[in-house]
Amino acid sequence: MRCVIINRYTVSGLLISSTTVGSLTWLVSLIHLQEKRFVAALGLGILIALLLLDGFRDKKADGRESGRFRLYFSLFPGLLFLVYVYLENVFGYFDWGAMFMHVDAGILTPAVVFEYLLHTGGTILVIVVVLVGLGALKARGTLTRGLDVALMTFFLAANPMLTRPISAAMYPNPLHDFLSTRFVDITALTRPEAVAGAPKNLVHIFIESAERTYMDKAEFGDVMDPLLEFDKGGLSATNMVQLAYTNNSMAGMVAANCGTPLLMTYFTTRQYLEENSQFLPGLTCLGDVLKARGYRQNFISGWPLGFTGQGSFYASHGYSSIMGGAEVEAAVGGPGSTFGADDAQVLDMSLDVLRRAQQDGRPFSLTIAVSGGHAIDGYLTDKCIGKTGLPRQTPNILHAVKCTNMLIADFIHEAEAEGLMANTVLALQSDHLSAPSTVTDRLNKYDRRNFFSLSGDGISSEAYTGISGTIDIFPTILDALGVPLANDQAAFGVSLLGDRPTLAEVFGQARFDEAIYAEDVLVRSFWKLKPSRTDVAAKVELD
Repeated sequence: MRCVIINRYTVSGLLISSTTVGSLTWLVSLIHLQEKRFVAALGLGILIALLLLDGFRDKKADGRESGRFRLYFSLFPGLLFLVYVYLENVFGYFDWGAMFMHVDAGILTPAVVFEYLLHTGGTILVIVVVLVGLGALKARGTLTRGLDVALMTFFLAANPMLTRPISAAMYPNPLHDFLSTRFVDITALTRPEAVAGAPKNLVHIFIESAERTYMDKAEFGDVMDPLLEFDKGGLSATNMVQLAYTNNSMAGMVAANCGTPLLMTYFTTRQYLEENSQFLPGLTCLGDVLKARGYRQNFISGWPLGFTGQGSFYASHGYSSIMGGAEVEAAVGGPGSTFGADDAQVLDMSLDVLRRAQQDGRPFSLTIAVSGGHAIDGYLTDKCIGKTGLPRQTPNILHAVKCTNMLIADFIHEAEAEGLMANTVLALQSDHLSAPSTVTDRLNKYDRRNFFSLSGDGISSEAYTGISGTIDIFPTILDALGVPLANDQAAFGVSLLGDRPTLAEVFGQARFDEAIYAEDVLVRSFWKLKPSRTDVAAKVELD
């Protein structure tokens, strides 16, 4: 009988230890893609150590000391660590500022949140298994008080959610004011002045996650082919890296419109978003410059306007017509998608707005945000089902990316056929590199780069091969529109149409990123209301 009890006890100990350590090892390996073998070896070592502890314990065979779950010191630190692992795995990064911004400025629709949870349900289940398994080890006595404290210390020390802000507070980065001496304020460009010649119009399309990496046909097929004619017909940035704080949709828009990463301080940001409905009111952005030159500006997105503060941002910077998913759906009709209006609806609405803008006779800018390529598996518009030409077994996100690109190409061709692109600069870009998706492992085989193409009258066909970032799109567009720049720079961006190297090229991406993370001088001024804006409410006109 004693032998049976011991065997049962030994088998249960093996299962609990193996399940707990195996699950934790798998979770950690998700965020250490290049070190999976090392993580697996470490996990195996921990498992062997636990089994040896089980074997050498002086426990009674009837197991009277086991059976109840006990509170353990590492519970809360362990939960925080696993939350970090989850966020890092799902979104590709963890950043307190971005997290608070998404919460304060507007998170995804409930349906999209549920969809994310559904796609990541397996990871959530494994996290639960780890927490329950640690409780079982504590109850069995394997996780002794000493080991519990050691595990708590490990979870605290290994969690960047905690160590990064603590380290930043204790050890001020010497690069904290590095960027402030290199920032070029272009507020002077918002003063009314005569502009020689007829101002050029602007059509600017943000293409969700459509990074240049997708152009590898051997790996991804022809998903980017619909945009190649525009990419080859103008300026093509072939080495556009993703700088720090430009790695989500709102941050990508800020970079391309304002020439700076999305720098944030939580309490200041919250105050201006919630109390003043102003987004980066201290910055002079593309919309501010064009408004001063008499442009009528339009923004159209499939996302709700409240998503990450998109509506507030464009309303704060000179846009008079702002339409999000609900407004587009109401105007165009149709079922839309999980998050709002689908890409076909957004581009149909955009064509109508473009027609009215050309008839108005004033210079205009039209900014469009399409979302088909959004992780985790993309949003394929009904209009494209069965029409992408990709094999049926191709992951849905690749169908969605190609579908969106096809719709954009059709939109541009129709606009050109109707004469709506005359005297117009066309900017196409990915808002950021794709977040973790069903094809991330394939993307990570390559040096991943963002997509940016600029075409139109007066823009010659050339490739910019030097290192650049989405912050350089801002002065490049101003340059293409004929707005004079001092030394080809605006904010931190440098025009890719000139001869001057970008800041990322001069300092290197690693050092530039480090300076961005350390910056604590300019960020407050970016979120401080300018005197001219203190009486300006964020006003949205729905057309």
